[in-house]
Amino acid sequence: MAAPVDIVNRALVKLGEAMISSLEGPSKPARLASSMFETVRDAVISTHAWNFAKDRKMLTSLADKPAFGWAHQYLLPADCLRVLEAGSWPQAVMADYIGGNTQAYVLEGRNILTNLGPTLNLTYLRRIEDAGYFPPSFVDALACKLAVEMAEGLSASGSKRELAWKEYDQAVREARRVNAIQLPPQSVQDDTWVAAHQMGVI
Repeated sequence: MAAPVDIVNRALVKLGEAMISSLEGPSKPARLASSMFETVRDAVISTHAWNFAKDRKMLTSLADKPAFGWAHQYLLPADCLRVLEAGSWPQAVMADYIGGNTQAYVLEGRNILTNLGPTLNLTYLRRIEDAGYFPPSFVDALACKLAVEMAEGLSASGSKRELAWKEYDQAVREARRVNAIQLPPQSVQDDTWVAAHQMGVI
């Protein structure tokens, strides 16, 4: 299992820099990595629906209702980095019928505003602080992104940063491929016409 310092050292090796023993060290690489590790980690987690970072919660509507436009609002979990899905429809989703406001919810600040309530099922990407949960392919992608972010500060080398970007693109594509392989096959959802026919509407 990789620790944050191990991931940083992979990034430093990609840049041709000496490795460090701790993120709390006095060296320039340690200080630079320590200042950006959490931000870069959260950013890379947010870029894709990684299986290891998915979580779900049932939220309860806040007593303070939206001033207008929506019936309920919910506070996002403190560890939420990105909303994947909020709520579920109790009937056929009229996704191919356009009429009026088709949004199920909106995000405003740290709140979800919606007409669904008084509880809301939320699927989201959460902040993962324990690097032991990171799959190997994600560790490589994160190390590459750290290399991109640290390249300028360590060596002011545009060529090293450009190379790190190329490695990141390759690594994140591979990580997404591995992530997708772990998902079960999904059937294509019936559209409105099929659903309406099955319900006897047409």
